[in-house]
Amino acid sequence: MLSFAWKIRERTTLYVTLLTLLLAVLMGLFFVVFRITYPNVQTADAVPQRVLVLDPSDPEARALIHRAQDKSFGLVPAEPVDLAAKAHFPSFTPSYDGFQLKLRTMVPPPATPRQSQVFSASTPVLPEVTPRAVALTADPKPSILKAVPGPEIARRAPVALEIQDVSLSDPENARFSISIDATGRVTEVLPLFTSDDPAMAKVLRERVTALRFQPDAKTPRQWGTLGFHWQPAP
Repeated sequence: MLSFAWKIRERTTLYVTLLTLLLAVLMGLFFVVFRITYPNVQTADAVPQRVLVLDPSDPEARALIHRAQDKSFGLVPAEPVDLAAKAHFPSFTPSYDGFQLKLRTMVPPPATPRQSQVFSASTPVLPEVTPRAVALTADPKPSILKAVPGPEIARRAPVALEIQDVSLSDPENARFSISIDATGRVTEVLPLFTSDDPAMAKVLRERVTALRFQPDAKTPRQWGTLGFHWQPAP
């Protein structure tokens, strides 16, 4: 069950106005309490009692003028001061005073008996190994490069798809996409790999174009893939 109080009205505007006035009063009170007051500085007028005129042609007056112009006059005394006469510190005497360095007699190294050399660079360490006879390998049997049709055209492929006069070193990566017409002739050959030997790739493409598949009158054009593998000769 839900009940609504329809007669209650929110007076947000009145609350905001009262809070704004209260904030203004507090800010004014803040500026009154924390008002900055600057002290009155009284300037003292220096009245000269006597004026002394220095003549630059006079050596003593010129030296006094130079000392007044020198900024380090108050730091470095102008006249030499005998610091040794005014110092009240005790004299320092080093502990090595009165001593003299002298060379010590070198002690000869102890005589070590010379031991007999057991091994040398030319001494054989490992036993001699008899040379292994070289096994004569028989001549490898010749292999035949055969084309492997994909599942799309496997039913139309003949039993023997041999590729003659092509030495393909990497038959696993060599693949072609071929198009077969209704008579079984290869009309288009698109390579799906990059060959390092362009001449060999050209010959392989010519051999693939010369392949013949079984005719199919219901399929005027069929695409499929063609791979290769080496098969031992019978």
